[in-house]
Amino acid sequence: MTAALEVGKPVLELSSIAKQYPGSPPVRALDDVTLDVAGGELVGVVGASGSGKSTLLNVVGTLARPTSGTIHLEGRNVADLPDR
Repeated sequence: MTAALEVGKPVLELSSIAKQYPGSPPVRALDDVTLDVAGGELVGVVGASGSGKSTLLNVVGTLARPTSGTIHLEGRNVADLPDR
């Protein structure tokens, strides 16, 4: 087990994440989301329809890029990682 995966250490860190979709008016699906998930921690994402759950999971899973903010996975900024 790597140090980043030790129980209690942050594995996933979201800092001021925002995701906006173009349109008239633009849709702000995520607005200033900050979240830390530690190794061994279980997290549930719940909310009403249209509240941004799928958008959040797509951003965390690197399927979509946030409009602003940073995501660190095991201490590495995902924006700096290659697509592969």
